[in-house]
Order: sequence, then structure tokens, then C-alpha cells
Amino acid sequence: MKPVRTHRPGEPSDPEPPDKLIELAESVHDPLVRQSGVTTTADGRWALYVTVPGNAAVPIPSVESQAGEYPVVYEAEPEEPPRAGPAYPGGGSQPATKKRSSVE
Repeated sequence: MKPVRTHRPGEPSDPEPPDKLIELAESVHDPLVRQSGVTTTADGRWALYVTVPGNAAVPIPSVESQAGEYPVVYEAEPEEPPRAGPAYPGGGSQPATKKRSSVE
């Protein structure tokens, strides 16, 4: 199975993730894991969130064993980094800024 391209989290069943899950997200180790954090599953359970290469086969046994009782959501990392666009496209509502003059 391949990781999902875009994970859609559900409404959390509890307002805050368990401390144990937060600690796990900060310490999970596997060569395929690019980033980790916490999220919720579609049905609202707190889960370990990991990004992996798009061609990775998931589930990853070592990640699953580290996650223990928590579900793991695998999301494919983008093939290219996100491209930033202009903060104010089309020149609309750009805040006024003072120009600094150079004094020599």
C-alpha cells in the first residue's frame, strides 16, 4: 500500500492529544520517516502522523511497533517543495512601508 497524498483529519474525540503520543511523535525513528507529529484519524482518534516518500510501502513495521496502541497516518511527502507565491498578488492591499534612505 502507498501513503495517502492528503490526509483529512476528523474532529478529535478528546480536546488534547495524549502526552505519550506527543512524546512518541518527537522520538519516532525510521529512515523513511521525514517528519512526524500528531493528527486525528477520520473517525477522530488521536494518531501518530508521519510523512514518508511517495513510493514507500506502508505500513512500516518499525513505525507501527513504536506506535503501539496508537494508529499511524502515513502521508506522502510532496515530490517538490511547496512554491511560495507573492504575499500580495496583483498588488492589492499591500501595507504601506517607509523607504529607508541611505545616509553616507
